[in-house]
Amino acid sequence: MEITSKTVAIIGCGVSGLAAVKCCLDEGLQPTCIERADDIGGLWYYRDNSEHQAMTTVYKSTTSTGTKEGMCYSDFPFPKEWPNSLRHSYVKKYCDMYADKFGLNEHIRFSTRVTRLSQAPDYEATGRWVVTTQPEGSAESQETSQEFDAVMICTGMFNNPHIPDFPGLDVFQGKVIHSQAYRTPDEYKDKRVVVVGIGNSGGDAATDVSRLASQVYLSCRRGVWLTGRGGDNGYPFDLEVIRRYYWVPLKLKMMLLKKSIERRNKLAMASLQPSHSLLACEPQMSEQLPDCIMNGSVVIRAGPARFTKTGLEFEDGTFEDDIDAVIMASGYRFKIPFEVDCPALEMKDGSVPLYKLVFPLGLKHNTLSFSGAMEVLGAVIPCVELQARWAARVFKGLAKLPSQLEMQAEVTMTDEMMKKSFLPPHRHVGAVAYGDSIATEIGARPNFLKLFFTHPVLTLRCLFGPHVPYVYRLTGPGKTEEAKKAINTVWERVLAPTVTRRVEVKRESSPLAFQFLCLSIVASVTAILFVQFW
Repeated sequence: MEITSKTVAIIGCGVSGLAAVKCCLDEGLQPTCIERADDIGGLWYYRDNSEHQAMTTVYKSTTSTGTKEGMCYSDFPFPKEWPNSLRHSYVKKYCDMYADKFGLNEHIRFSTRVTRLSQAPDYEATGRWVVTTQPEGSAESQETSQEFDAVMICTGMFNNPHIPDFPGLDVFQGKVIHSQAYRTPDEYKDKRVVVVGIGNSGGDAATDVSRLASQVYLSCRRGVWLTGRGGDNGYPFDLEVIRRYYWVPLKLKMMLLKKSIERRNKLAMASLQPSHSLLACEPQMSEQLPDCIMNGSVVIRAGPARFTKTGLEFEDGTFEDDIDAVIMASGYRFKIPFEVDCPALEMKDGSVPLYKLVFPLGLKHNTLSFSGAMEVLGAVIPCVELQARWAARVFKGLAKLPSQLEMQAEVTMTDEMMKKSFLPPHRHVGAVAYGDSIATEIGARPNFLKLFFTHPVLTLRCLFGPHVPYVYRLTGPGKTEEAKKAINTVWERVLAPTVTRRVEVKRESSPLAFQFLCLSIVASVTAILFVQFW
């Protein structure tokens, strides 16, 4: 069999699965994507009817925490006229456009559930896998099995909701749901509601419900850094914060950022002040939560201690009675959502050991990968796309993995680093560092010193400007000339949806001092580049 005819099963068709299908096609592989729902988009495919509540989806009011320039696929920018922060309907439409652009739909098998993954009888010789499926909602007797040369598991982190076993929860008479099942606030009108959890899901659910509920209590065991989607001067927060380098030292930058957050949200932070560092987990991206705290529609409480039939006692001894409903925004536990017959995929301490969060350890053949099994401090789509590009090249034989011993050492070192740097579940990655790590594996990380001599302005934008996915299309496999244009016009696309009325503004010519400052900066950066990359 020719190497270019290898078949690949892709399990899941959210943003990870779509990238996997496209990357397999780019490498001449034959992908078959198996999707439980009847359409693409995963989390971003909003469904409000109860029959779909077992599948995780966004709330009806969900808006992306990242902005369009930082969260797109590297070779497919969002339309420039679209808003910077995107409602879920925009992200779903973007997924549809991406699938249409690259002809992905014909490789997707909808309304099909994967029930079992096992090694083929000849796995030792071939590395092949058997994927067993059944039509969604049908009996097990309708199962069918098919062999594939490789498998990409693209089911992500949000398929196994976790509800802690709080004392007394079993006797509480109110309604209890996980945030996975939450869609709209309608059923909570005029009710007293407790939301447990201070992640973005908890913050969004609390502010959404508060519009109709008589009172909402947001219960959290630890604080959170509270910011919004807008940063200084109203520009997107992620484009200002997520950068490769800053004009000032990183520690000074983070100190100034913390002071800015505390200054803008001083009253709201009075009960939310965290003890962890700004980069230890994702901040709470909510413009509404500070307002809700200010007007009293959301009241911050300590973590739950015990439930009674009608209320809830918190860890600091306060008690709220006559609670009608509880929404558990208590996160998810990583779990492969189908039966697996392979020792290397057994859960260990709540996770599967993965080399660079992509390839499992202990397999004779590197014909299986995971995508999206991490929490990104930044945008998810660029990271899962890089994972897919890497996996496709490994399956094709164009990229090699280290030995098992080397991969195990890397996994151990990474786990220790995560435990020191991040809060549980210790699956966090920084968008820039992780993106560079995977891009290096496929030869897509630019040599900025070399780039500086041919495109100095572009290089400065890559190093000191917003970290955008297009940087990984400047070189290596999948290189495109459009990437340079996309990087150079980021701010034009940021402004495009906001400049909707002509305003006459008197502009003064740039003073000589400013021009001299620009020249000084270029000279300084040149010196930095030589020190950093020579």
